[in-house]
Amino acid sequence: MLEPFDEQQASDSAWAFLRSNTTATLKFGEHTHDVSYVICSTGELVIPVMVAMLQPCDTVMYVPDYSNDCMEMHISLRQFLAQGDGGLLADRWNVYHGASPDVQWALVDIDAARFHEMFIDGEGLCRENILADVEPAVCKELNSNRVDSVRSVCLAKTNVEVKNPVVVGVDSLGIDVRAPFGIVRVLATEPFTSLDDVLSLFV
Repeated sequence: MLEPFDEQQASDSAWAFLRSNTTATLKFGEHTHDVSYVICSTGELVIPVMVAMLQPCDTVMYVPDYSNDCMEMHISLRQFLAQGDGGLLADRWNVYHGASPDVQWALVDIDAARFHEMFIDGEGLCRENILADVEPAVCKELNSNRVDSVRSVCLAKTNVEVKNPVVVGVDSLGIDVRAPFGIVRVLATEPFTSLDDVLSLFV
């Protein structure tokens, strides 16, 4: 159980939960819409959006969906274009989830969140990926030379069999593996701090 006064522990727990998921339900005005998200190197969430979702209104994001044990985040959306640097963000989403159902894109600004009855400042849920510089090299190595090991680690750590795993993301808390049915999250035993830390899990 989280101690009521331990704000840092609550923030860390909420961040790990956010990192471990990739789906959410968005409530905007009187409407709801299921979305998938990715987290970019700066820590911001990236989602494809419908035009109606970009209109000014109270917007709430439930991760991984609207349920009793979900994380509830009050958010604002900032539209960006899928060109230049924005194109890299859209490409990252497509690598994780496939072709987007929408052509509009937005970054998610988290104003505040509620997780396990704790209220958390949104700034604490936007954390840079300390492995962003080595992420491409890690993904390339695992997908090129260690596919059998990735498959074995997925089964051992998540009890999920992924016949053709594709590593699509790496951060200090784990790796994201694309499977036909969605993203499988493989948690780090100890926080990763370097490329070698990640690769040591896949011998």
